[in-house]
Amino acid sequence: MPIYLDTNVFYNAYYPIEDTISADWILKQLSPDFTGITSEWTIAEMFRGLKKQVNLKRLENPDAQVAIDLFLSEIGEFAQKKKIILIPVKMVNIMSSRPLILNNNLYAADAIHAVTAIQEKVNAFITFDKDFKRFSEIPVLNPKKELNFRDFIIDLKDKAES
Repeated sequence: MPIYLDTNVFYNAYYPIEDTISADWILKQLSPDFTGITSEWTIAEMFRGLKKQVNLKRLENPDAQVAIDLFLSEIGEFAQKKKIILIPVKMVNIMSSRPLILNNNLYAADAIHAVTAIQEKVNAFITFDKDFKRFSEIPVLNPKKELNFRDFIIDLKDKAES
């Protein structure tokens, strides 16, 4: 019973001024029976997101490098322990993103994530992005907006592990 983790779940976990409590909680729920799925594109987005904070002078470059190294180490460990599955971006994902971009006005990266989530048949799409466009195939859940977010995740996890 997998859930999809948008890049900003990781960004919040590894960038010190974001909502680390909710993001850390989500990551701690993952197990081989309750996996998180994300696109390999997440890795490049993390590089850019942390570099943007350096450019804005909100983060020093050495601190960004430490955050990136920690993220890479931990996502590798999560993948090795089968708590996270990294899905490669393939041409089929890119081509499948076309209608989401053209019909729903999604950003390209968001469309890649949405297509990957749909193709992987996840049970929920987790994002902190308040402007993420909902899509009918999968519930889109924002930990900051959903009142019963933790209960929903615990319920999914219990079903996966039973």
